[in-house]
Amino acid sequence: MTGVISGGGQWAYVVAAYGLAALLTGAVIWHSWRAMTKAERRSDALRKDRK
Repeated sequence: MTGVISGGGQWAYVVAAYGLAALLTGAVIWHSWRAMTKAERRSDALRKDRK
């Protein structure tokens, strides 16, 4: 049947898919962490200005 991954190739596909998912998840977590720290710095600066 054409278009079907069979044999050892299917495991390479699964490993690649999980690797890509892990990489992209890490990128989203890193980006969110950076945005959070930036927002915390702005919040701290605003608090200092109110005192």
